[in-house]
Amino acid sequence: MGDLTANFNRAEYACKCGCGKDDIKDELAMKVQQVRDVLQRGIKINSGVRCPDHNYSIAANPTSSHIGGWAADLSYSGSAQRYELLNAIMPIFDRVGIAKTFIHVDVDPNKTAGVIWLYS
Repeated sequence: MGDLTANFNRAEYACKCGCGKDDIKDELAMKVQQVRDVLQRGIKINSGVRCPDHNYSIAANPTSSHIGGWAADLSYSGSAQRYELLNAIMPIFDRVGIAKTFIHVDVDPNKTAGVIWLYS
């Protein structure tokens, strides 16, 4: 089904500005696939790779792991889906950010592991 992993296409991770940047890290894609396998349902990727211009245009952190293809934001709706998604993510990822409508996961080797943060 997917051209990157069993259920995901490279296009799902591509920069949302339309520039074509899609250099997602294989390690990240494989771990997101593991989360999907645990959930046994689809996952929408809100944001994967970002070019520096797009990252700037959405006022994201200038050192965002998305720029290097190390991160993805996984969509959810409602607290029950957030709970389910977090339960699937936590054994797989050690860098997790929780926002109102998505959960950020990354495998950036240049950042501190074993952290969870909240977006305001």
